[in-house]
Order: sequence, then C-alpha cells, then structure tokens
Amino acid sequence: MSDDALAFEEAGRRVAAAIAASVGRAVGGVAVAAVAFSGGLDSSILAHCASKRTRVLACSAYVDGAADSRNARRAASVLGLTLHEDSLTREQLLSELGSAPNDRWRTPMDRSLWCLFSVVARSAAAAGARVMLLGQLADELFGGYAKYREPWRPSDAITVEALMEGDVGRYLREGMARDVDACTGKGVIPLFPFADEDVVGTALSVPLSLRMRGGVGKAVLREAALVLGLPPELAAVPKKAAQYSSGFQKVALRSTLLTPRPEGPS
Repeated sequence: MSDDALAFEEAGRRVAAAIAASVGRAVGGVAVAAVAFSGGLDSSILAHCASKRTRVLACSAYVDGAADSRNARRAASVLGLTLHEDSLTREQLLSELGSAPNDRWRTPMDRSLWCLFSVVARSAAAAGARVMLLGQLADELFGGYAKYREPWRPSDAITVEALMEGDVGRYLREGMARDVDACTGKGVIPLFPFADEDVVGTALSVPLSLRMRGGVGKAVLREAALVLGLPPELAAVPKKAAQYSSGFQKVALRSTLLTPRPEGPS
C-alpha cells in the first residue's frame, strides 16, 4: 500500500474517533435524541453514531416532492431509524417563512435554513426529544461545497484552506446563532458534533489533499464513515445542501423575488 493510501486510512480513523467521541459527549445521559435528518452523509453519520448510545428520532422536513422525501426514507430504512417527516405544501412553507425573524435572517438561505430547523425541531419536541443533533460545519471542514473543489490545483491549497477556515469561522460567529434560534424557539436544544473543538482540530490537521482526495468532496469524512460502520451506500451519497434538497430555498427565493419592495422617495 502506498504512503498516500496509508495516510488516508489513518486520517479516516482519526476523524472517525473524534466524531464518535463528540457524538458520545452530546448524547450521553440523554434518553432520546433527535437528528435533523436529510439522508445525506453528515446526518447519517450523526444518526448512526448516536443510535449506538441512545434512542434516535430522525426528523426530516421538505416541500412536497423534493429530493429529501426519497433520500431520508431510504437512509432511515437502511439505518433502521424511526423517521418523523414533515411534508409541506408551498403554501404551508410560505406561512413558515413568514414567521422567520426577517430583521435578523434576511437572505433566502438564512430564511430557508431557519425554517427547516424550526420545523424539524417542532417535530422533535412533539415526539418527546429535547435535544437535536445538526450536521452543520461538516462541509466547511471537509470540503463538501463545490466552491472548494472547482478551483482545485495543488498550488491552490493555501487559498482553498483559507477559504474553508474563513467559512468555519463565519459559521461559528453568525450561522450557528441562526440555527440555535430556530431550534430553541421550539423548545429543543441544538447540538453540533462537527463543531466540537476536537473534531474541528482533527479536521483542520488533515492535509487538504486527503480531505478532498482525488477531487472528491469530503473524501476523508467518507472514509471515516466507513470506519464508523456506516453502510457504503450511505457513505457514498453525493453532496446536496439541505436548503436545496429540501426544496425550502427555492420557495424562499421565489417569495423574496415576489415580495413587493417598500416604496421610498423617488
């Protein structure tokens, strides 16, 4: 086996150990934990790890017919999880979007994510969960977004790493407040295992060439998922941001475009 392959496997083991420990700390002593569940890699890892320690409720929300309606059901079935689904019509989602605090969360992305986590938190609370795991920061840490891969060349490593680390800091300063607000407003405490100090430190210590090995987003996280025992078909699922796969952002964007602008002085 080549040195690169050995380094990749070792990095996968280190990432897996950090995630397992983080999830263990998050759900330790909790009788039931909800997971904001899309059926993607990040939420599947969290649900799989948490299910080894407590009862897990997979909570999913989407617009009628969106990709997550299929992805979440398939992944929950593979993992043997109880799935709580909220399938919203466009009119129902518009009503949810209207409840978002627009003075703070103004962009379609912020509003759609606030609504998504608000809806699944409400479902989690109704099912008896008081904590919910969110997969936020996995993309920023492990190179899930296309913007990290599109300009990729070995000589771009410093630039790409700086972009990723800047996004990590921005989420911790700004995005996390949005997601905490969405969940706590429904009586659920959000937990962020990927934002755990040890997970962040471990991820950032892995060379970029291994985090996105062969140009594959979250390559080392996929390796870690296999180490953790996630079924291969779930470890290999392609990346699709939750606000898109749920259909929430499409509706949020259209509602923003259709909302009349307040008249001002000419």
